[in-house]
Amino acid sequence: MRIVKACYQTFPLVVAGAMLVACAANGIAQVPSTNQASLAANKLQFVVGTARIGQDGTVGVNFVTTLRQPNGLTGVLASSPTITGPVGFVVPGGAAGAYSFAGANVDAGTRHISSSPQVPLSNVGLINSTLGTFTGVYAYGLGPFNSDQSTVSGGYYPGMPNSTAGNGFSSSTYNGTSMVAVALGSGDGIQPLPYFSVDPMEYITGPPAVPFFNNGTYPTNFAGYPPGFTVVEIPPVAGSYSLSVLVAAQNVSPVTYSQTATLTTTTPLAAMPAPTFAGDAAGGGTGTVSVPAGVTETMVYVVDAVPGPLFYAIGPIAGSGVKAFALPDHLGKCTGAGCQNGASAGKSLNTGDTYFISAIGYDYPAFEAGPPGNTQQTPPIVGAPGQADITMSPVVKATY
Repeated sequence: MRIVKACYQTFPLVVAGAMLVACAANGIAQVPSTNQASLAANKLQFVVGTARIGQDGTVGVNFVTTLRQPNGLTGVLASSPTITGPVGFVVPGGAAGAYSFAGANVDAGTRHISSSPQVPLSNVGLINSTLGTFTGVYAYGLGPFNSDQSTVSGGYYPGMPNSTAGNGFSSSTYNGTSMVAVALGSGDGIQPLPYFSVDPMEYITGPPAVPFFNNGTYPTNFAGYPPGFTVVEIPPVAGSYSLSVLVAAQNVSPVTYSQTATLTTTTPLAAMPAPTFAGDAAGGGTGTVSVPAGVTETMVYVVDAVPGPLFYAIGPIAGSGVKAFALPDHLGKCTGAGCQNGASAGKSLNTGDTYFISAIGYDYPAFEAGPPGNTQQTPPIVGAPGQADITMSPVVKATY
């Protein structure tokens, strides 16, 4: 089993953390003493679809979820999700789980993908699950950003995952097969990806699709925004899927959010060829992508891997057929608001940089549902026929 994962909390969560659920010293979620939000006001959404994975040609299942406050921000800072599939949906017996040192994965051979309760830094009582202790549900998907017993200013976010020395992200084998790893033929082939650390390259929505943020005014290592999908490389099975999200708050009663979704058809979208791209020697370039029928919008993802990483996204590109796209020249790092438009603007790609490029086609409004533009509590995340299907192109590695 491989889980191709692109999901994480929004940037507004980083600056609004006092409003959300944090964690006590023992790692159990609780509400801060100020500006606390009502857990009952949060709403969970859950949609399922098919996923054609271009790198190896297999077909899996796509999960899309949101858990938001009425203002559209992430509902909680720590939660424990479990996804259960219909009869016939089976996690492979060889799935190792997040913690190879903690015994067999409790999900292996079952039809559920689960997370683990947080434990002390000593790891006493640690349960080996697919998603570990650090994975929660956020404003747009799942991600390794659960608050814990460490003191991290601003919380966790893409580029700054939960890396607590105890049972956190960095002590796990949750390293998956990221955009870079699939291009290089590496990765463990089991765990979710992308995993949103500083080093690996994943499917992350950056400029020009979203406002420029590589100007030093955002948190250190902030990598971008969520495309929102979580792809599980298990053959799709028609039927009902359920998502439960436990919030084990201490100073209020624990809350479990639940939703179900139906996979009506297991017929996937057609294959998405790898995009073409030619640099303009000035930092950007142009290319084309051949979008198959059934896709309503396409995003092209570019990662400046070395010496980056920097994450770019182009789109949404509407409709099917051969579509042109362009990567602007100056989206690299610079200093100060508006610097991308001035003399100090950094190039998107520099001569000699290693970069990766891939395209994903969606039959639902994937980009429109995500941050930072969407602040609805329950954004539309359903396409035809009542599910959320994607088709992923192979990943191309090249030198600029």
